[in-house]
Amino acid sequence: MFTLDNKEYDETKMNEKGQTAFVQLQNIANKKNQLAMEADNLNVLETHYVTILKDELPSEETQVESVNATTNNQQEEEK
Repeated sequence: MFTLDNKEYDETKMNEKGQTAFVQLQNIANKKNQLAMEADNLNVLETHYVTILKDELPSEETQVESVNATTNNQQEEEK
C-alpha cells in the first residue's frame, strides 16, 4: 500500500507499467535519501578540515613579519 494525493493504493493491483513507475519512485526516494546523508557527511568533513586548516595557518604576527620581509626584499632588489 502507498499513498498518493491523499489516497491509498495497492501497488499489487496495478498493471505492469504502474508497478514499474512505483518501483522507480521508490528507487528515486532511496537515492535522494542516500545523497542527503552523503551531503551531511561531507558537511561534517568540510567543517573538520576547515578547523584543521585554521589551526595550521600562521598567526597574524607571523603573517605581518612575512609581509614585511617580502616588502624589504623587493625594496632591496629595486636598488
